[in-house]
Amino acid sequence: MFNKNTPGPEPGVHTAIVTPFRGGRIDTDAFSRLLGIQRASNVAGVVVLGTTGESPTVSPGERTELIRIAKSVLGGKKQLTVGCGCSDTEKTVRTVKRAAALGADFALVVTPYYNRPSQRGLLRHFITVADASPVPVIVYNVPSRTGVDVSAQTLSVLAGHPNIVACKEASTDMQSVTEKIRTVPLDFFCGSDTLLYHFLSLGAKGGVCVCSNIAPDLTCGIVDGFLSGEVEAAREAFFRMLPFLSALGCDVNPVPIKALLGCAGLISPEVRQPLCGLTEEKRSALLIAAAEAGVYEK
Repeated sequence: MFNKNTPGPEPGVHTAIVTPFRGGRIDTDAFSRLLGIQRASNVAGVVVLGTTGESPTVSPGERTELIRIAKSVLGGKKQLTVGCGCSDTEKTVRTVKRAAALGADFALVVTPYYNRPSQRGLLRHFITVADASPVPVIVYNVPSRTGVDVSAQTLSVLAGHPNIVACKEASTDMQSVTEKIRTVPLDFFCGSDTLLYHFLSLGAKGGVCVCSNIAPDLTCGIVDGFLSGEVEAAREAFFRMLPFLSALGCDVNPVPIKALLGCAGLISPEVRQPLCGLTEEKRSALLIAAAEAGVYEK
């Protein structure tokens, strides 16, 4: 079904989109509105049901609804990646197949969390999923959330699988990241906005970004500018946004970005428990940083 030339995600920005809620239910109108903003922007794609999409709190029926809406609004103009991973390999396979049937272009598969498999277990997990997946698989490594870090050696083996095409790397250990990008023949995408320029300078193809929910074209200016050779301009743009990117880390993702989108009138800032909204102090500081970066007008 696949060969070594299976294409990965397009270089550039892939927005890790939030899942809007209102009154405990998915706000489909707000979700469509956010997707429309992404479609009209310069981003390469959209990632639904990832960490930013609060996937652990979304039911199977809601997953189906969200993927269908995303596919309809994006209309093939932007690549659609769907978060599919969990701590159960068989369930992950079922989730990937369902996402593919609904029109996903790629499956984003996070390393199993809580049960913390060994590197050998990670190999078996990803190979089993990739063998069964109708669409190309992106490995999602986020050790701060999962307690597991996919090693460069493990990724090198996985890179030999024809249906594993990229890695979303969210480790903040830049020595480890450098070794992975240097030695592993996969396309890497930055999963930590504050390290976006660092990843690009090492050879990453782009980023799966949170900040592009509110500032898609400013984010694309950094990534697309760097990839087109405008390195100095990209660096200056990154430095201008960096205090805002850091401010987005004032609380656990996606609480801050949803608060900001709420202030912009695009969604309700509601998150599902066990998450809770920003304190007023954090919200005020975030708005100041966003205004100074030019992504929000108070």
